Amino acid sequence: MRPGPPRGATATLEVTASSDVPAHHPEPHVYSTASLAADAEQVCRSLLLPHLDPDEMAVGVRLELLNRAPVPVGETVVLQATVASMEPNGLTCEVVARHRGTLVARGSYEQRVVRAAAFNTEVAGRGGVAGPTPA
Repeated sequence: MRPGPPRGATATLEVTASSDVPAHHPEPHVYSTASLAADAEQVCRSLLLPHLDPDEMAVGVRLELLNRAPVPVGETVVLQATVASMEPNGLTCEVVARHRGTLVARGSYEQRVVRAAAFNTEVAGRGGVAGPTPA
């Protein structure tokens, strides 16, 4: 891994709130926790990916999220990730989500850097389909 982003570096992602809850589900249609988690992962990964060597990949190892307020599906949400710590083999980001300037979620996401070939071999050995190995 090349030198990673410095502590305090940020990335921002603007998304349209979505939900993975079926339409027939009785709960209100709001930005789902699963969608929030995917978006938080995406903005945090954007800070690490440019620093990976060609034979490396980043995998999530820990995610903590606290939903503080609902966001209706279709509304704009802005997520901001900030590097909390950088290690030789990983990165931890703090992430916040805002809707119309109001904090609606916060949490952290931890990633580890692994050798892609070894990771794909392990996945295949567990009966899964290995992803592409970086060139």
